[in-house]
Amino acid sequence: MSSAPNSHERDPQVSAVWPRATERRSPSGLFRRIYLTFVVAALGAAIVAALGAWFFANQARQRWVGTTLEVLVDEHDALLALLHDTGALEEHADALSEKLDAHVSIYDATGQRLAGDGPAQPRRARRWVARTEHGQPVVQRNAPGHTSVLVPLVEPTRGDTIAIVHVVPDERGRGAPVFVSAVVTLLLLGLGAWSLSRSFTRRIGRLERSAERIARGELSHRVRLDADPPEDEIDELGVAFNQMADRVQSLLVGQQTLLANVSHELRTPIARIKVLLELLEDRLEALRPTVPSGGVAHVDRLHRGLAEMVRDTKEIETLIGDLLTSGRLELRPGDDAGLDTGPVELRTACRRMAERFGATVECPTITIIADEMLLERLLSNLLANARRACPERPVRIGVEVSDRVVTIVVEDEGPGIPAQHRESIFEPFRRLDAARSRDQGGVGLGLYLCRQIARAHGGDVVAQERPDGKPGARMVVTLERTRPVPKATQQRDASGITHPAGASGSQASSRA
Repeated sequence: MSSAPNSHERDPQVSAVWPRATERRSPSGLFRRIYLTFVVAALGAAIVAALGAWFFANQARQRWVGTTLEVLVDEHDALLALLHDTGALEEHADALSEKLDAHVSIYDATGQRLAGDGPAQPRRARRWVARTEHGQPVVQRNAPGHTSVLVPLVEPTRGDTIAIVHVVPDERGRGAPVFVSAVVTLLLLGLGAWSLSRSFTRRIGRLERSAERIARGELSHRVRLDADPPEDEIDELGVAFNQMADRVQSLLVGQQTLLANVSHELRTPIARIKVLLELLEDRLEALRPTVPSGGVAHVDRLHRGLAEMVRDTKEIETLIGDLLTSGRLELRPGDDAGLDTGPVELRTACRRMAERFGATVECPTITIIADEMLLERLLSNLLANARRACPERPVRIGVEVSDRVVTIVVEDEGPGIPAQHRESIFEPFRRLDAARSRDQGGVGLGLYLCRQIARAHGGDVVAQERPDGKPGARMVVTLERTRPVPKATQQRDASGITHPAGASGSQASSRA
């Protein structure tokens, strides 16, 4: 007995199809990009904020020191004259405080406060006197960002320092540099986040648009990659997306090929069955005169059974044709739908279809560019549905023409379509509850095929309520008058499949 495969071993077939999806890798690429971007942005913002705060504070401090020294030099004599008048000196100190936007205090040589709002007898006062004994002002930095100015008041005759003016800037003036630095920090963080988000969402948006195009049926579309080989997880996602699209396209193309081949294989026995049914019907008619009167009822039952078999055979044949046409339009949408386009006289086509179903036509004489066979198929399906809804009442075809669009309206006087079902009826194999019996219609591909044909011609088909308020259904088809679909050099077989003109005869005939 063979042992079970190791759970850690990878399926070689899965690895061949998805070589990267089955491998677990350490975080890289996009993860590092996001992480490093935020780290660098935060560090850069912090450094710039610190440098900015230091620069603005230093500039402001230098301007303040220069202004303070100029003012106090000018006020030297006035202050010296007021040293013995305490009240006047106090008022003058207050005026200087307002003028310099600072705290101004005046001390004598012993460290006693004479005026101002500073400490009454600071311990540093004697050192201040010692530092200014030569009569020169001193700028001192007691702590980072904290600056004060000492200006001596010198006795003119002896040159001794008899008082000290101590000036400390008002701390409230330092909010502006911090505010500017904060704003710069926020701007840098915002720019870094915007750059990362823009790069991220742009590439994700590209994947989204590619997914929408493939969902619309453009199976040949692939995601454009920024780098080859992939650099990060988004590139890896694009590679996986393209691999998925390749797989889906191959599966659907295989399905189309299978349908074509199966249809070919089914057409031959169906044709034989039809011939056999015709022969049996002829034989029954020939035997009827020779059958005793008691056997006529049996012959009638056989005749009805053969008629039902003929209807079933025609239904199967129609279903195969619908499936093939729907598959071709589904797999090759838009300009690549393989339409055999050419000038179509719309009035003639509408009248031809209306005669088959006993409908009336109101259509001006106009020529459009379309696939005539598919256009008649669309009209036939709409008219067949309308006639089944009202077998004895009028069915009308109306055509309205504008510069670029032709609108075809098919109205009946049947029970109508409920509003909640006016979109779902265009889904494949979808029928209303009242039309699910076999004698009421087909398998539910008619309206789905109508919408595919209309969209292949650049238009659409919708169900609406009749504008006159009467009961009944109103199907509105819009088509472009000059759909720019070039008439390809192609040949179409009896099943509706389009082949390149250069295909071999065996290939074309095998799908006939």
